Amino acid sequence: MRYSPVYDTWTAICEKRAARPKDYEEVPRMAPAASAVHISQPGCPFCEGNEYETPGEVDVLLSSSVSKNTSDSELDRYRKPNSSGWMIRAVPNRFPFLEADPEHTLQHFGPHIAMPNTGKQEVLVEVPFHEKQLAALNGEEFQYLIHFCHRRIRQLQKEKKWRYVQFFKNQGPAAGASLEHLHSQIAALRSIPPSVCTEQTFLTDYAQKNGTCWHCEVLKYELAEKWRLVEETAYFAVFCPFASRFAGEIHIVPKRHVPCFIQSRREELDDLAEVLQSTLRKLEKTLSGCDFNLVLRTSPWTPTVSGMSADENFHWRLEICPRITRQAGFELGTGCFVNPIAPETMAAALFSGKKLA
Repeated sequence: MRYSPVYDTWTAICEKRAARPKDYEEVPRMAPAASAVHISQPGCPFCEGNEYETPGEVDVLLSSSVSKNTSDSELDRYRKPNSSGWMIRAVPNRFPFLEADPEHTLQHFGPHIAMPNTGKQEVLVEVPFHEKQLAALNGEEFQYLIHFCHRRIRQLQKEKKWRYVQFFKNQGPAAGASLEHLHSQIAALRSIPPSVCTEQTFLTDYAQKNGTCWHCEVLKYELAEKWRLVEETAYFAVFCPFASRFAGEIHIVPKRHVPCFIQSRREELDDLAEVLQSTLRKLEKTLSGCDFNLVLRTSPWTPTVSGMSADENFHWRLEICPRITRQAGFELGTGCFVNPIAPETMAAALFSGKKLA
């Protein structure tokens, strides 16, 4: 059993589980990614030419201005809103689980507590053509996507009413995706999620007792020992965490102590795009066609006199969680995880290009 203090969870690493006999079908998988084919599909609300099928866009990166150095005002000069000619679009989620409710107060029903599910949700349509897998995109398309995500989260932070902004991507049905076309989501929340509060409390206590960041200490250890290291670049370390909750779980962590994603420098974002592309392609080779969740873990914001400030003890990261196994009764009953692929095994396979599944 391995413990993760940032999640306050235990994981049983048990590689023998993979050899169990099975009567039921495995978790469905997509075919391995190939190079993207730039073709739109009739009936897909996210394909170029079908913009009328989504709510009006809140932000866009135009194909005529595909440059990270282009100002926001310049992006709108050559195109009528909600028409073709774009690279990435941000639109309100048509089926949100959060609502723009101005009231955000706790309600008591006897021993029960409730509050409005207040927030804002955006869908980022990552490409104009009908592509299903992120790993199929080229390096330039990854660059545009990372910088666009950074811009959207920065804009939400400027609204000064959200305590936490969650970027996430569900690729494939096993990961919760309902549409094939490449897209991700951003959810802005009025309160800090419980799991983030758990991590925030631990990191604050650790910093007070040890005078350093827990994640920075983990980075030093993983880079030195290399047992779980997948890749190291100028600005990032990629590794399978010691107490991996999911088979094949991968973390991409900035080597510089950066609490909040929007505090990242341009050169770090450029490097992140390259390392994310590289990591996803390695994952495709090792766990061919696996569905996965991509989650940004970043600092919450606290209102101050000068605006919204990040928690300096936090350390942002990207988490890739493949969905090749299902949680069952033990996990639901105990809150523990069972992982049939040891992180050391997974890291070695990713590094060498070995296929595990």
